[in-house]
Amino acid sequence: MQLRTNIFLRVALAILLPMTVLVLAATYYSEQRYQQEVQAELTASLGTTIAEIDRRIVYDRETFTALASAPAIEQYVPIMQAAADGQLHPEFFERTQQVNEFLSTFQLIIPSLNTLRILDSQANTLVKVRFGISTPAFFDGIESFPFAEEETDDELYIERLYELPVNEVGVTLLNQTLLEQEEDTSLPMLDYIMPLSRDKTFIGYLVVNILGEQIDRILDFAPRPNNGQLIIAEVNPDAPERNGVIIYDDERKLRFADIKSQEHRLQNIFDGRLYDAAILDPDGVVESSDGKQTIYYQEYLPYPNLLTNWVVAIKLDREAIAAPFQRIRFAILLFALTGLIGSLWLAGITAGHIARPVLKLTNTLKAYANGRQNERAIVRGEDEVAQLAESFNDMADTLESAAIDRDHAQRVMLQQAKLASIGQMAAGIGHELNNPLNNILTLSKLLQRNISNEEANQDIESLREEALRASGIVQGVLNFARQVAPTFSQFSVKSWLLSTLILVKQQAKSQQIKLRLKLEKDFEISGDSNQLQQVLINLLINAIQASKADDVVTVSAACVENKVIIKVVDQGCGINNADMDNIFDPFYTSKEVGEGNGLGLSISLGIIEQHNGLLTIVNNKGKGVTATITLKNEEEITHG
Repeated sequence: MQLRTNIFLRVALAILLPMTVLVLAATYYSEQRYQQEVQAELTASLGTTIAEIDRRIVYDRETFTALASAPAIEQYVPIMQAAADGQLHPEFFERTQQVNEFLSTFQLIIPSLNTLRILDSQANTLVKVRFGISTPAFFDGIESFPFAEEETDDELYIERLYELPVNEVGVTLLNQTLLEQEEDTSLPMLDYIMPLSRDKTFIGYLVVNILGEQIDRILDFAPRPNNGQLIIAEVNPDAPERNGVIIYDDERKLRFADIKSQEHRLQNIFDGRLYDAAILDPDGVVESSDGKQTIYYQEYLPYPNLLTNWVVAIKLDREAIAAPFQRIRFAILLFALTGLIGSLWLAGITAGHIARPVLKLTNTLKAYANGRQNERAIVRGEDEVAQLAESFNDMADTLESAAIDRDHAQRVMLQQAKLASIGQMAAGIGHELNNPLNNILTLSKLLQRNISNEEANQDIESLREEALRASGIVQGVLNFARQVAPTFSQFSVKSWLLSTLILVKQQAKSQQIKLRLKLEKDFEISGDSNQLQQVLINLLINAIQASKADDVVTVSAACVENKVIIKVVDQGCGINNADMDNIFDPFYTSKEVGEGNGLGLSISLGIIEQHNGLLTIVNNKGKGVTATITLKNEEEITHG
């Protein structure tokens, strides 16, 4: 009885009880970490969603700015000048019809620009095009002047518009738009308005109201981590009818482009706590009174020079996050209780047989817990203790493998996060640099035509060459930022390799480099042939540039256990150890200035990771470098 009791107590206290407490503590810790990860993921998701919305709004605003200088608008300037002087231009109806047709066609091309108006200096509508349909000028104004909408006589409204900066895009809400809102009970976005002047004389306004359909498309495809519900509301304390109105909501099926009811407001969510929090802080977290729901939100300013903002939020069910951990803890407690009962029963009948193996296994567990990760239990016999020892060994091996996989996943996540952040920055920089570079190229070409001096022309040609080189770098930046998801299809490795080698054959020939293909059998693989070809071309060009005359660059492909392995081997000088850790970093290059922008391997790594593959680059034992692409081929490999 004493032996049974001792074994029971030792097993319960030394193994079951500590392990139960440890695992329970681990579940609480894991739950907290998981909640932190969820918060980070939701914050990142909100930031991405806001960035996509901002990109669309900036595009529409820039399109509107470009419209103001369109030839059709310029041809309508005399009509506006005559209207500003209180006169009806002789060609009023003819040119109004022309600009109506132009704006209708323009609106069909850019459907997000919902309503386009041209106003005279007194804010009366000369031209109106909505949904691609122009409105005829049948309203009589002063002295029977034809307008497309009723004449406005609100002097304060006219004075407010007159104070807007000339030839710059401003934001307001037209009285005409308010009338449309009263007719269809809609809540439109604010109008973009540009006061126009010619020869320092103010002549009228160009106005557009943007339809939110394009923003709806962006939001419909925006990620909802953990099945969260996306909510967007407008905070505009200066306009009570708009303040707090929810303009997008997954739960209520509200969309920007739809007719919106103003009864759903931010002030009604979580007893107004979300609205109060959004007024005080630009981002944060708000919980419901019962603690079952949480909202993560961020502030976004959609209109320049206005205090109006949108609150972009994701509502999350906390029980959905906690439920798996609660089930795990219940299972652990149930397992511990079962173990205690089983231990008491086994102690009386197997005391002598179990005591010694259990003690040895306990020592092994303690050694493993103290950091000796290579420690394994000795498996003897076929009894339960031996099975327990074997299970422990399997668990230790699994944990070791999981740790390796986790470290690899963390490295991949860090690399992807780095690429994503640099990609966003690169897209913005590339877009901003393209326009001045194109202007430089155009102006230099015009200068060459007008200058006959040979020395000056040589300087201009040098300027063009440098601008073209800068444009190539910008294009590489944009290609890096615009990586898209691969389109998978089955294709032949042999024909794919041959076509790729043809693309770099001339460069290899110019540097007296020999290309060699090693392929025992043809087979088909699944992937995006164009993106994978881009990766292979990058590796081949690097190999060619690193080689000397009469060197050989070898390309080989083979399939081993449903894995496709493609290697590019050169005989160059190899890569310095100091550079090896940075070769996949964007914009990092060891080449001379002008020979590369440091994006090739970064783009290649991103493409291979999107194919769930692996790209490795190592120095050979002799000389040169071996670049290896490893792809998982889910489809059955067909040999030729």
